[in-house]
Amino acid sequence: MTQVQPLPELYFGGDYTPEHFPREVMAEDMRLMKQAGVNLVTINVFSWAQLQPNEDTWTFEWLDEIMDTLAANGIGADMGTATASTPAWLAKKYPEILPVDEKGLPFHHGSRQTFNPNSPKYRQLSALLVRKIAERYKDHPALRMWHVNNELSHQVNYDYSEITIRKFREWCKARFGACEKMNQTWGLHFWGNNIYEWDELMPPMRTAHQVNTSLLLDWKRFTNECYMEVAKAEIDILREITPEIPITTNFLYEFKTLDYFQWAELVDFISVSSFPDPKVASHPGEAALSHDIMRGLKDRPFVLLEQAPSQVNWRLANVNKKPGVMRLWSHQGLAHGSDGFLFFQWRASVHGSEKFHSAMVPHVGENSRVFREMVQFGQELPQCKEVIGSRVKADVAIVLDYNNWWTVEFTPGPTALLDYLENLKAYHYALFEENVTTDIIPVDRDFSRYKVVIAPLLYMIKPGFKEAVEKFVATGGTFVTTFFSGVVNEFDEVFSGGYPGPLSDLLGLKVEEFEAMKPYVRNSLIMNDGFPGASGEYESSLWCDILQLQGAKSLAVYGDDYFKGRPAVTVNTFGEGRAYYVATLPDPAFLRPFLKQVCAEQGVDPVCETPTGVEAVVREQDGRRYLFLLNHNYAAVDITLPDGNWFDLITEKMMMGRVSMGSVETLILKGDD
Repeated sequence: MTQVQPLPELYFGGDYTPEHFPREVMAEDMRLMKQAGVNLVTINVFSWAQLQPNEDTWTFEWLDEIMDTLAANGIGADMGTATASTPAWLAKKYPEILPVDEKGLPFHHGSRQTFNPNSPKYRQLSALLVRKIAERYKDHPALRMWHVNNELSHQVNYDYSEITIRKFREWCKARFGACEKMNQTWGLHFWGNNIYEWDELMPPMRTAHQVNTSLLLDWKRFTNECYMEVAKAEIDILREITPEIPITTNFLYEFKTLDYFQWAELVDFISVSSFPDPKVASHPGEAALSHDIMRGLKDRPFVLLEQAPSQVNWRLANVNKKPGVMRLWSHQGLAHGSDGFLFFQWRASVHGSEKFHSAMVPHVGENSRVFREMVQFGQELPQCKEVIGSRVKADVAIVLDYNNWWTVEFTPGPTALLDYLENLKAYHYALFEENVTTDIIPVDRDFSRYKVVIAPLLYMIKPGFKEAVEKFVATGGTFVTTFFSGVVNEFDEVFSGGYPGPLSDLLGLKVEEFEAMKPYVRNSLIMNDGFPGASGEYESSLWCDILQLQGAKSLAVYGDDYFKGRPAVTVNTFGEGRAYYVATLPDPAFLRPFLKQVCAEQGVDPVCETPTGVEAVVREQDGRRYLFLLNHNYAAVDITLPDGNWFDLITEKMMMGRVSMGSVETLILKGDD
């Protein structure tokens, strides 16, 4: 892996496709990019057909001109490998490259990312393409980074072709050795689905009823590995030819088909396509959660490789970002660890599906609100350069596990309303609103650097987790988990002895039974005396675990149903620490004070006290603190700064005491420890 140094500057720019416009437009683009302060553009993402109009012909001249023009104007290239869209001739000549859906029907050429990741012909010809691009531009002064493929598996989540089915059988054979071992591990005796010959094994295609969940889980793991092979094949070529050029590929935070924690080892730095909905009811924590996940993948700063200048084009109704929101949300990315800010797209398309997706230069041109805001943001960014490489300070971690995400949502029963990400959001948003910053971490990361670790909906307990979390709590840490946790092992097999399985001793309880609640049904939590963070009665929904306490102490009880008065929130002392269990999905009105108190018990205080809707985050580096204050309100607010003198990086003025913040305004303040 390339030894990645902090970025030389805060990157700013967008997806650039001058080949889609008359040649003279490129000169105008250069003028406008200089005006806005653009220093990096993404090119060549979907250009395979332009580079190779047939199998025997290559046409690089148009791309040479783009690269030369960028270099002449001091602008770098995030060079795409062009493998995300296959040419029409490739599908015509080698139809095996077309993916097949779960009904056994092939996809047709005519969009993007329509390829079978396991097709030998796709692998062969895409490798040739990547090698030609890398060899041609390896020494070009415009080259800054490599952009592998694009949002891999986003459009074609799975392939069910004969090529892939055969590969899946070999994968299972290597994993289990014998059919009987697989039958036992997956429980295929249920419904008489036993396999006696490997050629009897089929992936989870369309069938009469529900598919075995252990089969489905391993199919997802297999698919993740297949797409990783696609990326790694490109990465190996790029590292061979340009070992000093960093490599990335863009992820999607809400996308669960791939296990991004595994992918993090492939790339030199993480980048993301981030498109939160700017509707009025949108929670400002949505983008923060995306950033915290991306920062957590490699535990270091990342790059916002795509975001929208204003509206997108794929929602039912595509709302504009109101004045100032693009700048505010970009600063939010900076606060949470992004060291680069690129947009889709530079100039608004005039053809195709994304012609009404917003752009840095809209159809109306430079005389527009969006472009003026881009100029302001781009011209301010160099003043924040010293933030590059600094680390976001967090004493609290939330565990995210992609295998849990998969299994919780495809397991039939107890309720189709289980949404792993929404449950994660409930805890992240509550802390976000209290200005307690969180890292998002995998189940196997070192917990010792944190004071509080939260694992919502930890349905699957993988080997080693029990021991790691028990050690963390025994030595003084605080652990919080929720209903439907500790249910199955890594093969989706239910633990004997009941839930929460291996976590029973740590939590001091057993789950006797559970009640899934209809979406219109509510229960209540009634707090017992003695918990200073929350008091009185709160609503809960979705789920109720009925608990048997085996050492844990009840902090709240249910207010309704046949289990009225039974424990709903508990705490158990384990060694020098504490383990909390929340047996239902409480209203945010409970989670905010509850989590604030849990954090306070560990000496974790909010970054600073702010009015509602004002976010506070700290990045740190070499004894310096960078305090980000982001006003998500569409109204001005007053705020009292923490003690000390603060230097505003944007206005270059000293600040202290009480200050005013305008509507959707940001303060980026430097202070010394």
